[in-house]
Amino acid sequence: MKLKKVMSMAMAAAMVLGMTATAEASEGTEAAAETAAEATEAAGENASQTVSPLDLLAPEVDETEAVFRVCTYYGGDNTVFADYAAEKIKEKYPNVTLEFETYPSDGGQTIKTRAATGDLPEILMVDSGTISVLAESGSIIPLDEYIEKFRLADYYNDSIMQNTLYAPDGHMYHFQIGSISPILWYYNNELFEENNIKVPENYDELLAAVKAFREKDIIPMAMFGKEPWPLGAFFDSFAVKEVPGGCYALSKGEVKASDEGIQKAVGKIEELIQAGIFQDGVTNTDFDTASALFKEGKAAMMLNGSWYTGDVIEPMAGKVDIMAAYPTADAGSEAVNEFCMTGGGDTNGMAVTASAKDPELAAKIAFLFGYYREAAQYQAKGLVTTPLKSDVLTLDNELDPISQKLLGVVNEYTYDTKFLHTLPNTKFATIFTEEMQKFLVGESAADFTANLDKAIEKTVE
Repeated sequence: MKLKKVMSMAMAAAMVLGMTATAEASEGTEAAAETAAEATEAAGENASQTVSPLDLLAPEVDETEAVFRVCTYYGGDNTVFADYAAEKIKEKYPNVTLEFETYPSDGGQTIKTRAATGDLPEILMVDSGTISVLAESGSIIPLDEYIEKFRLADYYNDSIMQNTLYAPDGHMYHFQIGSISPILWYYNNELFEENNIKVPENYDELLAAVKAFREKDIIPMAMFGKEPWPLGAFFDSFAVKEVPGGCYALSKGEVKASDEGIQKAVGKIEELIQAGIFQDGVTNTDFDTASALFKEGKAAMMLNGSWYTGDVIEPMAGKVDIMAAYPTADAGSEAVNEFCMTGGGDTNGMAVTASAKDPELAAKIAFLFGYYREAAQYQAKGLVTTPLKSDVLTLDNELDPISQKLLGVVNEYTYDTKFLHTLPNTKFATIFTEEMQKFLVGESAADFTANLDKAIEKTVE
């Protein structure tokens, strides 16, 4: 049974948050085992080189009943991936029940508040915006001992082991979800074609496209400006053409907002804002709302990570594509810093909180959940930036056109800046978010620049 079939079954029960060791769980176990057997046969000799995580971590069957609350991506396709991972865990831990909570998309504010009141689930998704705060407060526990015990290097690719495994304090607190991913500009090719608008390759063409779509009452770009990181990514889409370090360089005081290169980027952004590039209420728009505008053909473009590809391929049915490079350079200078991207990697994954009564078992469940969630996503959607070693994984279908296109250029991408929420200078990141939101709704470029320079003076040691 391919994952696609398992996924369709999971979708039918997407609102079921708990799992029980009933006949239904047994059926799920048989389906998952059949999927694993097919993957082994397809992988051939490579499959024998790596021990299955289930065999490595759980050769015994633990009869102890245990319930783990798991706060992670949940809803839509994420529900399918989470439920698939839960089925795999059921194979060796039939007495373990997972109760899922949807991770709030508010920059980590809800999680930090819950941590302060001692109300965290046993297994929790963390990222650079929350991991240091939770570690310092003792809300999550170090997992260093499991690097060797769980043989993580056998399962994660080298870029994960080298770049995203450790928190700033040098300890490991999470099992990875997500990989080294570029932020891409997606576009609705049908809207461009039907309205005879050229897909932009430089800034002049981008500005022309924005004005043309506005004349036709089509939103040029859907943006979820309620969250911090997309604002930083949009800014960096322009800044990296002039100053590859972008927001990261600003946060370290290596450049100022008033410097020539940053000013050039700020000027272009201001011009696009005034031309109406975003939808009304952009700073109050969450991801789901922005994504719906794009998928429903109400917006011509959308900025998001490479992980978004799987979400839009099927519902947009051939109407979606990506720009391999940002269309933000001056005409004639497209090749300058052509593949310097915003995005990269994050210490993003499943942590074990101090509330776990059995930390060892919780660590096993957290690792297995993260591994099989990512394996399911790769298998179903061909995510070419998977954090896992893919030689023992299989695909349900051939790579989609976007993934094939990305595969051809992803090795040329470089990342000199960082996600806004992963900046070590968190005070600057907070101020930048506030200023960027004000910029989007009318703050002048002069005030935006002056306030950022003040932030650099105040926050850079």
